[in-house]
Amino acid sequence: MRFEPLNEEERFLFAHITDLAAMSRRTGVPRFSRFLNEREAVVAQNAARAEKTQAVFYGGYDGAARNVCGFFGGTYAEELPMENKHDLFSIHAVTFSFRKSESLTHRDFLGTILGTGLEHSVVGDILVSSENYAVVFCLETAAEIVGGLTKIGRVGVKAEQGITKELPRARYETLDRTVSSLRLDRLVGACANISGDKSASLIRSGQVSADFSVCLSVSDVVKENTVISIRGYGRFRLAKITGETKKGKIRVIIEKYV
Repeated sequence: MRFEPLNEEERFLFAHITDLAAMSRRTGVPRFSRFLNEREAVVAQNAARAEKTQAVFYGGYDGAARNVCGFFGGTYAEELPMENKHDLFSIHAVTFSFRKSESLTHRDFLGTILGTGLEHSVVGDILVSSENYAVVFCLETAAEIVGGLTKIGRVGVKAEQGITKELPRARYETLDRTVSSLRLDRLVGACANISGDKSASLIRSGQVSADFSVCLSVSDVVKENTVISIRGYGRFRLAKITGETKKGKIRVIIEKYV
């Protein structure tokens, strides 16, 4: 796919990640970034490749959206099993409980945490359950502040250190669609339920990302498991290509994250 070049902030991140990789190799000590979002993780992965080294990404649990990037090549930890490498990441979890009569969202938790003065880069995933609890991942340097919260917005909460309840799973809505082809503009139209012209306009104006990189070509082919983010419409995943209709259209299953 044809992607948009790195912006200034991403170029700075690219340089920072290459420095971490080089320092890890030079000192023999593992090095870690702060939390990265999906797009930043793509930039970090490319920076690691440029340094001809392997990056390990971990966010406190398997499948995390926000991850810390770690480097172990040439260090004392290089030969450790992956689970032991994960233990070296300075990631902490705090479990919050609140009354059944109350309702809190990801935005409520993030807003309160950032209101303490912490930067977003020290906060990982925030998983909110429908069972009136949430698990917040953060760097250990922020654990005392996050764990000391007694209110999220105006709602009283009880904080416990660690993961004390089952991790809430990502929620999504399943969309059964047919498309004329697997071009990006066709998939964007199917995801957002908009016309081909509108889809093309969104793509060309840089408002569509494929696997967390802005994609500017309407005709690029989308593969299974590609995550498509459409500004103003949400995030989707091409979960499965299931076959063709009698008229030759392609049946697809799309997951919309909610």
